[in-house]
Amino acid sequence: MNTAQDLPPGVARPHLRGLQGVNLVSSLDRATIAPMLLVIAADLRVSVAEVTLVASVYYLTYGLMQPVWGIVAARVGTVRTLRLTLAGAGVVGLASALAPDVVALTVLRSIAGGLFAAAIPSTLVYVGTRVPVERRQQPLADLMAGVAVGMAAGTLGAGWSAELISWRWAFAATAAAGVVLAVLLRTLPELPRVPGSARPVRTLVSAVRRPWTALVLVLAFVEGAALTGVLTFIAPGVQESITGGAGVAGSVVAAYGISVLLFTRVVRPLSGRLTTPTLLVVGGVAGVGGFGVLAVHRGLVGGLVACVLLGAAWAFMHSTLQTWATSVAPEARAQVVPLFAACLFLGGSTGAALSAGPADDGRYALLFGLTSAVLVPLTVVAALGRRRYLRTRPGR
Repeated sequence: MNTAQDLPPGVARPHLRGLQGVNLVSSLDRATIAPMLLVIAADLRVSVAEVTLVASVYYLTYGLMQPVWGIVAARVGTVRTLRLTLAGAGVVGLASALAPDVVALTVLRSIAGGLFAAAIPSTLVYVGTRVPVERRQQPLADLMAGVAVGMAAGTLGAGWSAELISWRWAFAATAAAGVVLAVLLRTLPELPRVPGSARPVRTLVSAVRRPWTALVLVLAFVEGAALTGVLTFIAPGVQESITGGAGVAGSVVAAYGISVLLFTRVVRPLSGRLTTPTLLVVGGVAGVGGFGVLAVHRGLVGGLVACVLLGAAWAFMHSTLQTWATSVAPEARAQVVPLFAACLFLGGSTGAALSAGPADDGRYALLFGLTSAVLVPLTVVAALGRRRYLRTRPGR
């Protein structure tokens, strides 16, 4: 395999498209469970809370394994780690599509989540290493576009697949795509080794001890709990309100992914005009409004409006925090970025677990109202923290 240190800075367009595909498939796999909760529960004859555990455990392993893969990648290579985990996720994903009961499904989906965990952090590390910081916003936005398409396709396709064919086909599709990507990425040049890669754990611990790194990680956890975790329950909340099928509810939530995709394109030009604290405030206000709408109205119109606002929240807030994570500790980027992603999805797992009870009881208004309230202090701390951070170094 070629090495990136022999190439000019940047990522070739075909390779960037391949990395976008990785993000798309990883997000697709993660998004499939939400619109299928009620269908899977009915098919396997278990409660919604038991199926929610499948999602929670998936998010948990997805989060826990990300820093582990960061350490592995520092030793064996980012691209090699990415390809091996994609292939493994494909095999386990196909097995989960054949799961006979909720216990087997939980175990297999947890393993699939742990393997897919290497995907998005690896793409961020690759772009963060290959692209200079002054040109990094655009390719990172392109990677987020892949995430957005995966979210939209996952919620839309999985909902209709579960209703018209079987929920099992959704898991089989992402598994097959993972295997295909593992083969296609064989031409992606490996990243060069960096100082500290021989002792990745020590490098990571040193970086995490710094207050700014710790703040970014805490913000990622809270954001994950509020957005990633509670987002899982928008589809069943809408489905219960409209008394419609999983396909209709999934179609409503697909507006979230489309919104992320569109607002990602808006963020790119605005990032050159607005300061990053301002971008954080815009995202936070959109998030408060999105969950506020869901607290009072979860019909088709309310669901669509809320998902558009939440897509804007993710595009503005998460893209800013993500860029912050790639630069807060440059010498430990290969370890800090996966840990940032781990905190995000561990927060998502925590949020999903805490939300299971109210969702199972049908108390969606309470759930979404509390989430809206949590986003207020998150926005304030993130914006003020970023503003103070910029006083110590150049940037926006």
